[in-house]
Amino acid sequence: MSRQPVDRRSVLKASGALAGASVLGLLGSTPVATTDGIETTSGETEPRYDLGDPESHSIEVEFTFENRDGEEVTESPSLYGEVIRPVDASGEPVSDVPVILTYSPYNDLYQALNGGESPAKGGIADFFVPRGYARAQFDLIGTRNSGGYYDYGGIRERLSGRELIDALGEADWTNGNIGMIGGSYDGTTQLAAAIEAPEHLQAIVPQVAIDRWYDYRFHDACPWDTYGTPTLFDFSFGLIPPAAVEYPEELLDSLTTRIEPGERLEHEIRSYEYDPNYDEFWIERDYRRRADSVECAVMMEAGWEDRNVKRWGSTRFYEALPDDHSKRLVIGDWGHAAGQYPDSPALYHAWFDHWLVDGVETDVMDLPPVDVQSASSPRTQFDVWPPAAAEKTAFPLVRDDPAAGELELLGTGVSSFEDASPPISEDEMFAERSSGPDHLMFESPRLEESVRVAGHVTADLLVASSDDTWFTAVVYERRSDGSTRPFARGFWNSRFHTGINEESSTPTDRAYRVPLACWDIDWTLEADSRLGVVVASDNADWVRHDPDNESTNRVVLSESCLRFDAIAEGLDAPTFPTATFSREQDSSAYTAGQTARIDLTVESTTEATLVRDRLPDGWTVVGGDDHSITEVEGTTYVEFDDSLAGGESVRYYAEVPAETGEHEFGPLEYSASGDLWASADGTAASVTVVGLDTSL
Repeated sequence: MSRQPVDRRSVLKASGALAGASVLGLLGSTPVATTDGIETTSGETEPRYDLGDPESHSIEVEFTFENRDGEEVTESPSLYGEVIRPVDASGEPVSDVPVILTYSPYNDLYQALNGGESPAKGGIADFFVPRGYARAQFDLIGTRNSGGYYDYGGIRERLSGRELIDALGEADWTNGNIGMIGGSYDGTTQLAAAIEAPEHLQAIVPQVAIDRWYDYRFHDACPWDTYGTPTLFDFSFGLIPPAAVEYPEELLDSLTTRIEPGERLEHEIRSYEYDPNYDEFWIERDYRRRADSVECAVMMEAGWEDRNVKRWGSTRFYEALPDDHSKRLVIGDWGHAAGQYPDSPALYHAWFDHWLVDGVETDVMDLPPVDVQSASSPRTQFDVWPPAAAEKTAFPLVRDDPAAGELELLGTGVSSFEDASPPISEDEMFAERSSGPDHLMFESPRLEESVRVAGHVTADLLVASSDDTWFTAVVYERRSDGSTRPFARGFWNSRFHTGINEESSTPTDRAYRVPLACWDIDWTLEADSRLGVVVASDNADWVRHDPDNESTNRVVLSESCLRFDAIAEGLDAPTFPTATFSREQDSSAYTAGQTARIDLTVESTTEATLVRDRLPDGWTVVGGDDHSITEVEGTTYVEFDDSLAGGESVRYYAEVPAETGEHEFGPLEYSASGDLWASADGTAASVTVVGLDTSL
């Protein structure tokens, strides 16, 4: 017996509220104000057709992959969708047309919101179909009427998307050119398919999309406080029985996979861990690391105010694409929503006309590729992100008497704080202009003029902890009236101090580096305001509390700073070289008494830079290029005397200790003057020592 649309809407009432944060914000909001001097364009195609009735399609796709047990798996689910084609004056469907596709888990919800009408209907179809496009809305594998297993961003979503795109591109009524558009999960499926390089995929517009599922659930191994994904999909969108009665065999296949547990339990366990290893499960769901496989044109869209999918899902994927890739980045003063610039619809029109319509070229790729605006900064276009004028600027954290470009510790003058249970909220952080027992507050002197910062920001700390802990940084502006405006946040789990792919105990016998990377920013601080940062453990407003965290943490002020890799007009603060580094160890395993060789290379730099390396406990330097040995809060550094230019290296030799164990070198640190040091990402190394105490 077939079910009526109203029945499906009733099933969705409970899930609709949860989905609202992910979906409803994409359906419309108030456009932001226009800005003079912005370059823009529009498409060329004109309305000349009517919309045909939605057509149901069931496309069987086949793909093969190797599962995490090393077994080869072949699956052939049927993917269900609905297509609206243009029709001519006689009512005949028009052929040789491009297709704008959305591959979505939300089509049950869209149909309910459409009053039971096809989820393919809506603004995209109303605009593009009369202009000679087909509009396709397909159910994500394992949801609604599509067969197969819901895969939480995994390999099935990647490969099924690729096969669906190429099947549509091979249809005899298309011109072979497929584009995609959509937000939230509907943007994420675009990236999942694009990294598999479908032959017929020409252009995508991922809006507020997830580019790395690990980052959607965690920030440097600290779990977000959200609970909707994957639970909403495993037990709602991916579990509701299908209703495509016109395809009875495919419906039976869909029912079968809904009943089977599949991998739902693994999705839930891995998504809600407190100490999550970035392992094969998450690597499979990391599209950013595969960005160089993308062949289609990409227009990323994000909102600075998006609390759901954080904006660096767009900025970091954009940066991961090769410099010469056809790409655009649009970020505006909105939340979890599609682009809200007044000219956003015209830009979509120009984008798809340029890439999908045979014989049409717009000037959309002649526009500056980066287009950003925030609540405090005017809409501005740049050629790259971070902007070309970006430089590494550091604000040292000091105890008192701050100079311009320094951040003063407010309150008692003690640079220690304790993990709080229950955790501190941001309202509590800013209740007083002072540090407290559970947080530290640092602020600059008043700024003489307004300052715009756009790019990356990191709270680069040297910390001594008594136990495992988390860290949070809240970067903010304190305005002249005393009010505060947070504009960046970062989080970090000390159990992953060597990287998110390996859990290890927090060092408690020495200080260690805490590189608190925050989301990308575009913010203008007013004249007479102050730049500030709060450092704490948990943040009750953003991450789940870990009751096991009971550490006392001390920030080493002489070695800590708030660092920007951004344009910073008007800032008077120390700068770092913009540089990249590498390390080469002559082995990853040593026996006691051996001599290890370590080479440190400055791959590139904007100016000569000093380097130093953290030496593991028990190791002794026995030679190498000119250097000195320094001790900072129980940490030993090999500090080299001479500044290095790009392409230059230094070498040192260290004697292997007698005890068996795992040892950690680095990360390498660098400095322009030797007064303030920054850690270089990706330059730590773990080695194994087989000691004299080993029994063979």
